[in-house]
Amino acid sequence: MRRLLLFALPLLAVACSKKDQANIAINVNYTPSFKTGCIVMQVQDEANAANVTDKQTVTDLATRVPPLKLGVALREGWGPKLKVTIAAHEQSCEGKEVDKVELSVDLSGEGTKSAVSAQLNAPDEDGDGYVAVLGDGKGGTDCQDSGLNAALRFPGNIEVCDAVDNNCSGVADEGLDKKWYQDADNDGVPRGPDFVSQCAKPAGNYIEYAEAGPFDCDETSMNAANRFPGNEELCDGFDNNCENGVDEGFAARNAPCNNECGGVTVCAADGKSVVCNREPGRNYYRDVDGDEDGDATLQAVVKCQGQQPDPGYVLNNHGDCDDVDPAVSSLRAEVCDAIDNNCDGTVDNNTAVSCGGTLKDVADYHLSSTGQNWRTVSAAPSGYPVWVAGLGGKLAMRRAAGAKFESFSFGDPTSPTPPDGSPVLHPNNCGNGDWYVSWVNSSGVVFLGGPSGLLAIHTGATDYTCVPGGAPTSVLITGMVGFDVGGMTTIYITDSDGRLIRWNVGSTPAFTDLNDNNFNYYGLHGLSEDLLLVSGGRTGPDQQRFASYAGVSSGTTAAPTTHTANPNNVGGKANAVWMGTASNACAVGDGGAVWRWDGATTWNRFNAPAGVTVDFSSVVMRYNAQDTANPLNRQCYMVDKSAAGKLRRLTPFGWAKGPDLPLANADKPLRDIAITQTTGEFWIVGDDGRVFHYPEPAP
Repeated sequence: MRRLLLFALPLLAVACSKKDQANIAINVNYTPSFKTGCIVMQVQDEANAANVTDKQTVTDLATRVPPLKLGVALREGWGPKLKVTIAAHEQSCEGKEVDKVELSVDLSGEGTKSAVSAQLNAPDEDGDGYVAVLGDGKGGTDCQDSGLNAALRFPGNIEVCDAVDNNCSGVADEGLDKKWYQDADNDGVPRGPDFVSQCAKPAGNYIEYAEAGPFDCDETSMNAANRFPGNEELCDGFDNNCENGVDEGFAARNAPCNNECGGVTVCAADGKSVVCNREPGRNYYRDVDGDEDGDATLQAVVKCQGQQPDPGYVLNNHGDCDDVDPAVSSLRAEVCDAIDNNCDGTVDNNTAVSCGGTLKDVADYHLSSTGQNWRTVSAAPSGYPVWVAGLGGKLAMRRAAGAKFESFSFGDPTSPTPPDGSPVLHPNNCGNGDWYVSWVNSSGVVFLGGPSGLLAIHTGATDYTCVPGGAPTSVLITGMVGFDVGGMTTIYITDSDGRLIRWNVGSTPAFTDLNDNNFNYYGLHGLSEDLLLVSGGRTGPDQQRFASYAGVSSGTTAAPTTHTANPNNVGGKANAVWMGTASNACAVGDGGAVWRWDGATTWNRFNAPAGVTVDFSSVVMRYNAQDTANPLNRQCYMVDKSAAGKLRRLTPFGWAKGPDLPLANADKPLRDIAITQTTGEFWIVGDDGRVFHYPEPAP
């Protein structure tokens, strides 16, 4: 097929044609608003339909203005009469044909023929790329090409809610939800099923919502905002989830609870649960000793909401098996002290081995004779040696922990050999005098005192010769305390006539009579020569007396400071005194009397345990200066001289339990007690060979 040259002027040049070849120009006039689409031209030989050109297209209409200039030139083999078809298409060359014209042209002869014109009607007044529908099948697909909203209406446009048929489907706003439901309480769920149908949100509280609901059961009440389907049901007296039930799923209200404080069940503040409107009663327990563990034997004092605890009570803790002893509590760890510290019912947790022993009677050969009535016990500051002494010149010493006692007693048999491995009797005794008081210096030397001013010294050496001497008094020596200062030993002694005597051991003169008081002295103790405390009494009637001496290390006289006993009408004398610190001391006396010193000049009596009227014979106060937090500090240990003497312990808060002496041998009067402050090791002596020790290892 021979092709006919088509061209568009002025863009197309006439090529491949002879100068005299027949041709014609065609001016295509089209609607100027037609900017988006395509103009197509095709030429056919009227004599031979097989001669037809390809379609010539023009698509850049947006940059053109009409008329569109086209041209046709005759080619060899074609007849002179041609049919020219020119069509306008919407959107693209394949789009809907909106208009078409057919021209018949005659290119007989040679040269250029007179131009012809064609007219295409393709209006797109709204510029949306779609041609108006013109009727009779002509025109494009735009359902509105002019007027208000025309640019928003064309085929394929996205339908929006604006009361306009945006996509030219014939229906405005199809497929769009235009229902608005009133949500007066702003809880996100409206009332229904009534609604307002429109695109724009109506004035007021309207929201879009699913037509199927569910809808709100309350839009107007005071609590409407908290009532809607799907809401979490709360305990608040309202149907929050609109399921026609109030507080479903929650326990009953107004039921009794925390009865001790008169509570009833109510809804919690956050509505999530049912709670008691009164907090549980808080159980407070009496805590006399302030160790944060209440008395296990007492009922709780219940305090309700808003009530303050009483002073001296602790919350919840109540495992204390001895509430007057700060060294005992269910919160404490067990330590070695012959006391049940942790309230588990056992002393030292039965760990006698790790504690070095238990509280028991010492059954060494040289101690346990019924003829040995011990009256005094003393230990060196380090704890050993320990000396015990008594009536009839009885004297024995334990040199070191675990060793057997050695005897320097007057009148003890020299045979047989002791069966328990104790050393045989040492013959270098101190005579047959009665020994009532003693003191041991840092070298282990014992100083002894007895009736009629009798004194003696023993070093413990087996070759030492003990020669008793006398003090400047003819009555019973009742108290003895000494101090090692600068290599010199100074001892202070008291007698039953009220004398205070300084004994400068090894010096001349050896004795200085510092004071002769008008009442009887029976106890003496001090921690330094700066301050000595004495206890005693007077007769007619018997009453206790206390005094102190300050700065007695020099001079030839010393004036006592008289103390006051409170109350001052206690019968009997004060038999012993012991200082724990420079401001703490205890004294004991007849008739169960016990006093504590206030650190100045007043002694306050502490009531004895109920029914206790025994005469106390000796006292020590526990105080470990190397462990000031030790709860046993300032506790007083005392013994009595009743027929079955006992060991008792007084804390700052009352009479504590234990340590308990072995019952089998705690059946004689007890005369003296001594303690080693740093370790808490203590010794007790009494009649008929009674010697108790803690901790005493098993034989």
